Amino acid sequence: MANLEYKQAVLKLVFEAGLVEGKMKTKSKTYRNIQASATADGLETVATTLASLSNSPYIGAEKVETLNLI
Repeated sequence: MANLEYKQAVLKLVFEAGLVEGKMKTKSKTYRNIQASATADGLETVATTLASLSNSPYIGAEKVETLNLI
């Protein structure tokens, strides 16, 4: 029977970077070493706090997990 084992997670913040040929362009900033036990509320707090330090308009955040299939 196969199992999934947590490997790593990153928090990716997405910002507006302006318009190019009528389409919105985005840029992102990735923060590594997110703990597996990090809660959605905790990540939201961190994301909005970090986004407030940027001059670019904040769009949203993603938690991207990598798992090993064993």
